[in-house]
Amino acid sequence: MVAPAVTSKRKARTVNDVWLAAAHTVFGWAHEERLIMSNPFKGLRVTKPKRVKHRETDAFLPEEWTTILRAASAVRMPQTVFQGAQRWLPWLCAYSGARPGEIAQLRGADIEQRGQIHAMRVTPEAGTIKTGKARTVPIHAHLIEQGFLDFVRARGNGPLFYSPVEDEGLTDPLNPRRPRSVSVRQRLGDWVRKLGVADRELKPNHAWRHTFKQIADSVGLTERMSDYITGHAHRTIGAKYGAPTVADMAAALEKFPRYEIA
Repeated sequence: MVAPAVTSKRKARTVNDVWLAAAHTVFGWAHEERLIMSNPFKGLRVTKPKRVKHRETDAFLPEEWTTILRAASAVRMPQTVFQGAQRWLPWLCAYSGARPGEIAQLRGADIEQRGQIHAMRVTPEAGTIKTGKARTVPIHAHLIEQGFLDFVRARGNGPLFYSPVEDEGLTDPLNPRRPRSVSVRQRLGDWVRKLGVADRELKPNHAWRHTFKQIADSVGLTERMSDYITGHAHRTIGAKYGAPTVADMAAALEKFPRYEIA
């Protein structure tokens, strides 16, 4: 059996994580059942070529985030669900550093108020979370002033950025449907490219995480506090103890400057 080759449409990561992983599992089972002498795919990996990067940062440059946020703000009265995503998803990522997929799957029920603080709850109940752990992130005052809470109230308790489907029927286990939030995220990335933010070394949605951390560091937010807000893994075990409260994070976000796009 010949391992699938890397092609222009099939990257080394795909070969390793899909094709070789599947072959390793099947032949591993056959070896355990003594149907074959050995697993020919044991330890086999395709070497990933080292990427050459010409870009100095994975964060947006000021002119890039200005272009995106201006276009988002230009969608003043969203007429479709996706226009709602265009209007609010970039701004939410910009002020939280959250993973784009976490924002795309937000529901109205995930927006809550704790005392005087409005916050969004990033939870596995809404969809996949990389860490598998829920967290609550305060909503920046600038988002509230722009009318985000009004948008949430108009959408109700369901998904904010895609339309729910009551019954999608049976799915093919060999070709499962992508979550609707994933489609929203990918469409938004295509939209950002069309705005002119076309550097292929830049991830058009994920770059907000880098941008948030870069700005947070420049205004004195501690790395630990920034990690709790963004959901990044902590460098040490000790950093996991004594997690900041929502009020602590809200106070920290008050230091985070507003994006000026005028």
